[in-house]
Amino acid sequence: MKATSITWRRTFPDSKPGTDGVAMFEGRVIGRVRHMTTAPRDPKPWSWSITDPELAGRPGWANTHGEMPSRRQAMARLIERWEELRRIGS
Repeated sequence: MKATSITWRRTFPDSKPGTDGVAMFEGRVIGRVRHMTTAPRDPKPWSWSITDPELAGRPGWANTHGEMPSRRQAMARLIERWEELRRIGS
């Protein structure tokens, strides 16, 4: 699996461009990034979460979300953690 196999799409058409997205792999959603614009702190963080149902319940599943200071960092961490979970479960 290469990171280039993962594509990104906006989650909701009414979301402001660049503030919300899902990671897709082989036609299924594996995770989501979202700009937390309502967070009570500045700068507003980006959240990432793994949502891949094929990994649910496997070892390491408890660590499937977090926050990063930028969208790119959140996207990279989501992919990194998803790949880690796939390796653990195989």
